[in-house]
Parts: sequence; structure tokens; C-alpha cells
Amino acid sequence: MHRFIDQGISPYSFTEYPIFVECPFCHKHAIIFQQKQTNPSEQKAVFSCQFCCKSFDQQVQQENNLGYFAGAYLHIDEKCTCKQGKFVCHQYYPKISFIPPSIKLKCNFCRIQRQIYPQPFQIWREHSYEVNLDPYFAYRLYLTTETRHGLIFVYNIEQLNCLKAYISANLRERKFPNYNRSYFSRLPAWIKSTRNRKEILKAVLRLEQMASTIQPLTK
Repeated sequence: MHRFIDQGISPYSFTEYPIFVECPFCHKHAIIFQQKQTNPSEQKAVFSCQFCCKSFDQQVQQENNLGYFAGAYLHIDEKCTCKQGKFVCHQYYPKISFIPPSIKLKCNFCRIQRQIYPQPFQIWREHSYEVNLDPYFAYRLYLTTETRHGLIFVYNIEQLNCLKAYISANLRERKFPNYNRSYFSRLPAWIKSTRNRKEILKAVLRLEQMASTIQPLTK
């Protein structure tokens, strides 16, 4: 009988290892790793893709809107002085930096033209409701696979190995109070169900096959 003991490992403890993500530029696998700084106690997350040679930290990403969900919607709905019409613009931009500092619009009633300067409250950032994202850049996790119940995803091989050991176990024990803080306590019920064990293990096998194609990180 395979026994698994939950030591209360946190989901964030797996972020200490390189995280495999889908590159938002070439859509191949890339890596996010912790880069040590001058102060030994400090480190920062860095994105690196060996296929398209992109590499940057979180600050560069935010300044340049580098990502899947950096788009924005421009919503302008201003009254014209004619009091009968409006200056209207509802347009999507793939990056917030693409929004021009000013835009010429015509009143939809009197057709007079006016230069409009978009204000922050008129710019709506696009948000993602995806759950399989990394915690630093919000890029999709490369090690993701579908099942009929939902997605199974992991940051890296270390997390995948832990998940496999947990799913394979016939007996699962917990060695700490149940505060719902551990990685395993937060797993969806359908993943933890022994009824779905065979299906989940097949999904884990698919993730292992995907992980075997990832080349080691070279700094």
C-alpha cells in the first residue's frame, strides 16, 4: 500500500524552482527563475525564452506591457456642445501603450470634429480569468493538460512529482492542523477523489511527457 504524508507544503514553495510557462511571443516553452541580486537575501523573478531570446524582469514587463493580457479597451462617450449628440469611441488595443495620446472624433449628430484626449477613467484594462498562470508575470503555465473535470497544471517538475505521489497514494495522512493552507488541501475535490485516480494519473503522465521535452536552464 502506497502511503503519502502531507507535511503542509505551501503552493508558493514550488516557486523557488524554475517555473515553466508558455512564451507569449513564440508560444513555445520558456522559464521563469529567481535571479540573485547584490544583496544575497534578495532575488527577482526573470522571464527567459531560449527560442525567441526574450529575457526581462517584472519591471520591464510592466513598463512595456509584455504579456497575454496587457490589452485595454478605450471607452469614450462625451456629450457634444450641440447637446444632441456625442463623441463616441469603443475600441480595443492589444497593448495599453498602443492607445494614442489623442484621437479625432465626430459628433454623431452635428458631425463636428473634435480632438479628444483619453483620460485614465476611460481606459479599461483587460483582465484574465484563467487559473493556470504563474504568480509573477501571469503567463500561462506550460505544464497544463485538460481532463473532463477541468485543468490540471503545475509550476514545475518538483510540483508534478509531489502531485503524482499524492494521487498515487492509497493512504493519505496529514501531520499538521487543517487550516487549508497547504497545496494538497487546496486541490479541487475531483482531483483528490480516489474515484478519478486513474484518469488523473493519465493526465500526470501527459505532463511528465511534456516535461521531458524541456531543456535545462542555462544562465
